[in-house]
Amino acid sequence: MLLPVHVREELGCSVELGLLEAAFGVCALTGALVYGVVGSRFRRWPVFTIALLIVGLPRFVVAAFTDTFAPLALTMAVEGLACGVLNPIMATVTYETVPEELRSRVLSATTASFQLVTPLGALTAGFLVNSVGLSFALLATGGVYLLATLCPAIFPAWRRMDSAGSPKAAANRLERAR
Repeated sequence: MLLPVHVREELGCSVELGLLEAAFGVCALTGALVYGVVGSRFRRWPVFTIALLIVGLPRFVVAAFTDTFAPLALTMAVEGLACGVLNPIMATVTYETVPEELRSRVLSATTASFQLVTPLGALTAGFLVNSVGLSFALLATGGVYLLATLCPAIFPAWRRMDSAGSPKAAANRLERAR
């Protein structure tokens, strides 16, 4: 939401916006594929928590303090790699924890909730840019993002994503059974 404004005001070329988004997307796909190959070797909670912290704040801070393409492109690429692991972990945890008979309702309610609040983010971003300027809007949004992404590190309930059906938990149960 704020990235197109930053590109228009600081970088000046819509091609650069496309390149930034492409870098993020290609790296997100790469991150998901790499996680699919090696992800079962790691505990989910630490990987998810670190990836979530990488995905949020850095882009906003870099955009707020630079008016050049390269640092933002590098940041977007690194964030894309980290972002690639988030959906596979969340999907796996959802399928492991939500009973099959409730799955369609839970997934539908989750998707509807995200689609409901997404326009509010764009509206808030536009309001912030108009009222306090782009740099402050980027930093304020990054700060809120940081607070949200700290949740898995702060609240113990998030650590349960490593229990029950996770590969590490299954390996530990198998090891104890021997």
